[in-house]
Amino acid sequence: MIKFFRKIRQNLLTENKLSKYLIYAVGEIILVVIGILIAIQINNWNEQSKTQKSADIQLNQLSQNISDDLIQLDALNEVIKTNVIKSQMLSDQFQQIIPFDSLTTSYITASLFEQNFYANSTAYDKLNKTGEFSILPKDLQMDITAYYNLLYRIKEREEITNTFIKKEIEPYYFNHYSKYHRKGSNKHPLLEDYYQNDKREAIPLDISAIANDDKMATINFARLYQIKIQQEFYEEALQQGTKLKVSIDEHLN
Repeated sequence: MIKFFRKIRQNLLTENKLSKYLIYAVGEIILVVIGILIAIQINNWNEQSKTQKSADIQLNQLSQNISDDLIQLDALNEVIKTNVIKSQMLSDQFQQIIPFDSLTTSYITASLFEQNFYANSTAYDKLNKTGEFSILPKDLQMDITAYYNLLYRIKEREEITNTFIKKEIEPYYFNHYSKYHRKGSNKHPLLEDYYQNDKREAIPLDISAIANDDKMATINFARLYQIKIQQEFYEEALQQGTKLKVSIDEHLN
C-alpha cells in the first residue's frame, strides 16, 4: 500500500502537476490522521472494555460480600430481638407490671453482652481505589454508597451501646449481681452451662433489693432504648442489602 501511494506521488511530480500533488498530499495526511484517530478510538474501546470487565469482576465480588453481610446481620438481628424481649420483660418487672421471677437475674445478665458487625468491604474499597466505581450506572452508585454509609452508622451505633456496657453496666453488675453467679441462682444459658457442676448452695433472689434498685432500672431503660435503635439499623441494613444484591445481580446478568 505504501509503495502504491509513493508511485502516485512520483507520477504527479514527474508530470509536473504540482497542484494535484498538493491536493493528494493533503488527502494523504487526512487519511493518516483518520487512521490514527481510529486506532486511538479502538484502543480506548479496548481499555474501556478491560475496565468494564474488571468492574464486573469486583461487582460480582461485591455481591458476595453483601451476601456475607446479610448472613451476619440476620444473626445479629435475631440475637437483638431476643435481647429486646428480655430487656422489656425486665422493664415490666421494675414497673411492677409483672412480678420478678427466677428469670430476672438472667435478664440482667443478658445486658452484658456486646454485639459487633464486621462488614466485608473488600470489593467496594477496590472499586473506589481503581476508579472503576465511577463507570457504574449512577443509580447503582447511589445505592451502593447508601448501603455502606448505613453500615458505617451501624458501627457508630454499636460503639455507643458497647461503650455504655463497658462503662456503666459491667461495673454496676459485677458490684451488685455477681453473687448470683452460681448454679441455681441465674438461669442465663451461658451461666447454667458454666456452673453445671457447681457444688455451692444457690442464692435465692432478693426481690426486695432488686425491686428498689432504681439505678439498675434506669440502666435497663437506657439499654432497652439503645438496642431498639440498634435493631432498627440491622433491619434497615437487611432490607437495603437484599435490594442492592438484587440490583447488582440484575446489572451483571
